[in-house]
Amino acid sequence: MAMGTSEVTEARRLRVWALAQALKSHGYAVEVAESLPLLAVPAAFGEPVAVRCDQRAVCGGELWFVFGGGGAIAPADDAHLADVVVAVKGKLAAQVDG
Repeated sequence: MAMGTSEVTEARRLRVWALAQALKSHGYAVEVAESLPLLAVPAAFGEPVAVRCDQRAVCGGELWFVFGGGGAIAPADDAHLADVVVAVKGKLAAQVDG
C-alpha cells in the first residue's frame, strides 16, 4: 500500500529524529531542521555533516539515509541505525584528518 505525501514526510521526520537520538547517545551535538527531514552534526573542522532521509527509487521507494551531498548510507530503519552512526562518525573523522 502506497503512502501519501504527508505520511511519507512524517515517516522521514520520524527516522531523522531516531537517528538524531542515536547520535546524541554517542555524545554528538545534532541539529534537526524543522522544515526538512534533515539533520546536521557540527564538525570540529569544516562543514557540518548533513544526513537526509529520502525515498530511494532503486529500492522501490524505501526510505534511506543519505549524506547531504549525495551518497546513500543505509536503509532508514532501526536495524541499520548503528551503521548510519558509524558512517557519520567516519565522515566526521575524515574531515578532521583531511
